Amino acid sequence: MLVLTGCVPEPEPTAAPTTTDSPSASAAPTATSEPTTPSSPSASASPSPSPSDDGELRALADTIGVTDFELRGPAEYVVQWGIGSLDGSEVRIYEFASEEDFNTYLDSVVAFGITREDFVREEPYAVAPTDRSQLERIRAALS
Repeated sequence: MLVLTGCVPEPEPTAAPTTTDSPSASAAPTATSEPTTPSSPSASASPSPSPSDDGELRALADTIGVTDFELRGPAEYVVQWGIGSLDGSEVRIYEFASEEDFNTYLDSVVAFGITREDFVREEPYAVAPTDRSQLERIRAALS
């Protein structure tokens, strides 16, 4: 995403949330079972639909060139998400149930300088590299 480090909240999971002191700089759910709470209220989140086949997220990761992709599951506003590496930088791929959920997620991270421009959107997916210089490469791979 941005060059900022340790300043982006992790969306809360569909399970009971807790907080941590060091959120990720890539505006994504944590890899632990205890993600942090977003700054926006959870009451506005849409009910989580069943995730699509996780093979779709893996296929998207392969198309982009993301290696070591690991599916991490659902989180608040996010149907499912996964994380991998692109040329040594972290890339997260999210599946959203709707554009409204994506916008609500963006609202929860905007205070940390994360904007729509930090994602490559290929509905229902959003791809978020920690290295913003990879955005164009990701867009090209998906077009």
